[in-house]
Amino acid sequence: MDILDTEVILHNDIYDLKGFSKVHPGGENILNIFGGKNATIHYYMLHPHIIMRTSLLDKYKLRSFDKISSENDVTNTYIINSESYKKLKKNVNNIIKYPYATTEWYIKAVFIMFSISYIEYCNITYGFNIINSILLGFFMALVGLCIQHDANHGAVSRNEKTNMLWGLTQDWIGGSSLLWKHHHVLLHHAYTNTFEHDPDITTDIIRLHKSVKWDKIYMLQKIYIWFLLALLPVNWHIFEIKDLYSMKHMGENISQMAIKESYIGLLLRFTFIIRFYIIPFYYYPSLYTIFNIILTLIVGGLYLGLNFIISHNFEGVKSFIYDKTEKKDWALLQAETSSTVGGRIMGFFHGGLNYQIEHHLFPRISHVHYYKIKPIIKEWCKENKIKYNYYDNIFSNIKSCYKHLDKLGNID
Repeated sequence: MDILDTEVILHNDIYDLKGFSKVHPGGENILNIFGGKNATIHYYMLHPHIIMRTSLLDKYKLRSFDKISSENDVTNTYIINSESYKKLKKNVNNIIKYPYATTEWYIKAVFIMFSISYIEYCNITYGFNIINSILLGFFMALVGLCIQHDANHGAVSRNEKTNMLWGLTQDWIGGSSLLWKHHHVLLHHAYTNTFEHDPDITTDIIRLHKSVKWDKIYMLQKIYIWFLLALLPVNWHIFEIKDLYSMKHMGENISQMAIKESYIGLLLRFTFIIRFYIIPFYYYPSLYTIFNIILTLIVGGLYLGLNFIISHNFEGVKSFIYDKTEKKDWALLQAETSSTVGGRIMGFFHGGLNYQIEHHLFPRISHVHYYKIKPIIKEWCKENKIKYNYYDNIFSNIKSCYKHLDKLGNID
C-alpha cells in the first residue's frame, strides 16, 4: 500500500501527518522526518505515554489495513510497547516530573556558545594559536553532545521553537539538524545495532556487525578507526551538502515536509563554510592557518566520535538482523545494545551520552536527569535478566571497544 510524504503509519493505521503536525503539542519540527514512514516505535520512544493517545489522533486517521509491506513492517518484528517497558515508564515518570532542560543546562549551553563565538572572534582579530584551536574543537564537540543532541530530540523544552533554535546549533558547527534527526532519531534509535537498518553500524569502512562481509582490511580496523573519527567533521561539512540538496540521506528519502528545513540547512552550511574556512584564510593565508583549522577539526571529531563508537561497540554487545522469525522486545534490545560509563561528572562534559542505556530508553528526557533514572533502569534490567553494561571509567570502555573491533576484524 502506498503512503505519502504527508502521511505516517502508527500500528496498522495511516494518519494525516501534515494535518496533525499543525496541532501536535510538540509542534511540527520533530514530525517532519516521519513523513511516509512507520513511526510506531518512535511514538512510544519519544513520548511518556503508556498507551497511544487515540483521542488526539482519531480525527486524523485516514485508513486502516490488515497488512503492510515488509519495508514498513515493524510491529511484526518487535514487541514495541511491552508490559515491562510500560512498567519502566511508570517508574521513571514517577521520578522525573519535568523531563526538560534545567537552569544548569541553560547556563552550560550559553557558556559553550559564548566560548565558541569568543574564540572565533579572537582568531580573526589576533590570529590563530594552537591552544585556541584545541579549545575551539572541544567546545564545538560540546555543542554536538550537550546542546543540539537534547534539542533535536525535543528534550530541551515543551516549546517547539525553543527546541528548534537550540537544535540549529548543530548547523552552527557545520552539521545539519535535519540530517541528524533523520540519521539519529529516525534510524539509529529505532534500530540500534540492527544490520542494514542502523546507519551507525552499516558501513563498508569498518566492520561493526558480523553480517558485514569480512575483508582483510578489517584486521587493522582496531587501529585505523581512531583516525577515521577525526575525519568526521569533514564529511559533515562538505559531503552532506549533496544530501541536503537531494533530500536523501543514508539511502533513505527525506520527507518533503522537511523541505523548508533543508533550505535553512543549506543556507547555514554555506554561512558556516564562509565563517570557518574562507574568512580565516582570507585574513591569514598561510599553512599555519590551515594547520589550526585542521587541528580544530581533529579535536572535535575525536571527542564526538569517541563518545558514539564506544557506546554501542564493546565486548558482549548484542547485534541483530532485521527479520520476522521471532519477535524481540524493543525496549530490552536498547539495554542490550548500549553501555553506560562513569557518572554525573562525566555526564556534564559528555552531554549525558555516557548514560547511553538511559538515553536509548528515554531519548526525550534531557541529559541532566539521567543520573536520577540510572538506579531505576539498573533494577529493571535485573528484573528482566538483562546485563546492565557498565564501565567505571572511559578507559575501560575504550579498551573493551578495542577488543570488540579486534574480534570483528578477524575472519569468522
